[in-house]
Amino acid sequence: MRFNYDLLPGELLTFEEIALRYSQQYPDDKELTARALLSPSTSFRTLKIRAVFAHEESNSPQEDLLFISNDNERKNYLRRFEHYLKQQLPFLYFRRSEQGKKENLWQVMGESRVYAMIDPHSAVAQNLLTSRGYKLVLMRQDEEEEYWQLFNPQANPCFPQSRRIQFIVVLSTPQHKVPTAVMPGTEVGRRVKAKVLQRASQTEFTAAVKARYGACVITGTRLTDRHNWPWVEACYIDTRENEEGFLADNSVDNGLFLRSDLQRLFINRLINIDGESGRIYFHPGEEVLESISPFYQALEGQTCALWDAVPSGTRQRLLALR
Repeated sequence: MRFNYDLLPGELLTFEEIALRYSQQYPDDKELTARALLSPSTSFRTLKIRAVFAHEESNSPQEDLLFISNDNERKNYLRRFEHYLKQQLPFLYFRRSEQGKKENLWQVMGESRVYAMIDPHSAVAQNLLTSRGYKLVLMRQDEEEEYWQLFNPQANPCFPQSRRIQFIVVLSTPQHKVPTAVMPGTEVGRRVKAKVLQRASQTEFTAAVKARYGACVITGTRLTDRHNWPWVEACYIDTRENEEGFLADNSVDNGLFLRSDLQRLFINRLINIDGESGRIYFHPGEEVLESISPFYQALEGQTCALWDAVPSGTRQRLLALR
């Protein structure tokens, strides 16, 4: 491809020059963007990688490593990198250092491939980094989020602050020797895949529930309305888990859009919605009634404001809560 010959490894170019050459070579393709790691981010249905734009600040001085976080159904990092690993397909790779950022220049790393994908918890990851004098340390864990810091041979932190890392992509590029301390073709394990894909599906679930209702099912409070409660949120009706410890039903029919205070009452099973009539009711018992303020008790027996928008699949799930 002539475009790749035009972009010689080691060249320093502005993004505008890179994008111009790409558009001239591929006039029918979407234009490149440098706002995300993969350019451009598309959807979970697309596996193509047009180019990778990595910033040293978030990806460390290790030029052949990509530290991946915040995967979702738009970025689709896991599936796309895994596809390119299995097929050994090439893509364009660019990096920008702190100096390059000041001068608005990207370094051409050349036509690259995915060499391996590894779990940051694994001995493989630790051995790879240790062999280069680096150390990856889990600094803290907040619920399901894990925050890591990478230290260089001088024990200085490489990231401005500890950051989430879901998995690490090891690249083979014209600029580097073949990576050592890791077997080519290594894939992330089941733990990482389940966690990343579950997170992405939850993001998709939230977007679908929001699009279906656009407002609190019980009160009709819209997401954009000003009110004393901070948010309108998607929540699950059936919260049973599968063998891997994730929600068994992640479909939009298993979701409701509720004002945040009502959501907390619903997920704690203090209030519920009758799947036949759409009326709100409290679970029986004096203790429950005493624990809920008169303000909320006034909702009992009322029909949900958006009940007509609730499909039969969701109504069946509400009936199962009885």
